[in-house]
Amino acid sequence: MIERPHYLDRLLRLRSTGFAKVLTGMRRTGKSGILRLLEQRLREEGVGTAHLICLNLELAQNATLRQAEHLAAYIREHAAPDGVTYILIDEAQEVPGIAQLLYELIEAHRFDVYLTGSHAKLIESELADIMGGRYVEVPVFPLSFAEYHAVHQQSAYGQSTARIFNDYLTTGGLPRALELEGDAYALQEYLDGVYHTVVRRDVAATLGHEDPHLVDSISGHLVENIGMPTSANGVSQTLSSSGRSCSDDTVSRYLTALTDAYAFYRMRRLDLKADTVLKTQERYFASDLGLCTLFRGPHQTRLEGLLQNAVYLELRRRYARIYAAKHYNRHIDFVADGADGRAYFQVKASVLDATTLEQTIAPLQAERDNYPKTILTLDEIGVGSHNGIMQRNLIEWLLDR
Repeated sequence: MIERPHYLDRLLRLRSTGFAKVLTGMRRTGKSGILRLLEQRLREEGVGTAHLICLNLELAQNATLRQAEHLAAYIREHAAPDGVTYILIDEAQEVPGIAQLLYELIEAHRFDVYLTGSHAKLIESELADIMGGRYVEVPVFPLSFAEYHAVHQQSAYGQSTARIFNDYLTTGGLPRALELEGDAYALQEYLDGVYHTVVRRDVAATLGHEDPHLVDSISGHLVENIGMPTSANGVSQTLSSSGRSCSDDTVSRYLTALTDAYAFYRMRRLDLKADTVLKTQERYFASDLGLCTLFRGPHQTRLEGLLQNAVYLELRRRYARIYAAKHYNRHIDFVADGADGRAYFQVKASVLDATTLEQTIAPLQAERDNYPKTILTLDEIGVGSHNGIMQRNLIEWLLDR
């Protein structure tokens, strides 16, 4: 297993706090591995089998436990009579009505509960209504570039950091994908399998049915327009121009289904002048860069789009809320709000051209506040300060822990 100390440390900090801990994210991003790492740590600390209940609800052998009453009976039967029993449940969204059971476990004050969920309905439709204030969501993303780079540093590849980053943009960060590097066909087959058996299944779970060709068309459109303003109407018009008639409402439902399955993330726009979140012209980012390879091939997606996708995922790891920004006619790629305040980011492949640099800096200069402002590029020349606006090498920033 790949060590993922960021997530394990966070779960351990939340240990015995009286909250259910819910790991969310697209399937195959490593949530199950993090649960196994937690189980391993608990056993190393002396927690015995009698005080551990570990269940993977995707397994056929646990099919009967996907009913809340059967799961409750199993927990009652196997819980330790004294002390704290740790409950680790993988793919908890497989159990309709699980929120009420979790509420009762938390209220009993003798269970410490950890879950994974691969569909937003677990949070939005169940836990939020019944367990408001009694759970903490821990979003899990594919391997960051720092994690990906660390794996390569431990291997015998001996590749440069720039080459490893180029591979990362193509391969993505799904942990199992690392095993297939160097075999483009096998990687494509694996990513295709993840998409068709995982993403499509969860889209169908949301809609009650799904048109596979429409799912593919909309996903392909989102990949082709990563980081660019997107609307249901715009997607509908694009599909119509290619001979596929589809209403705005249908596109909107499919977009929601794709984000509910964590295949894509929707980023809202922030009007900086009014300090309000806008509900139009959102931007979409793939949950894993490998999905971009799947839909557009390794060299057909805009480089700047891939870079923005990598930065977006990293910002999601570091900050609580991420927006695109609009201030009059000026646009900023990312506004990130976190515990230490706000930060602004522009992403460009290069700003060696003076005109490009001026156009990139101008929106940041228009913001007169004192929050940090950073331009991230692949350039190694020109890094430093432009009258207080920092320019940093994007790869080095990704590796900055």
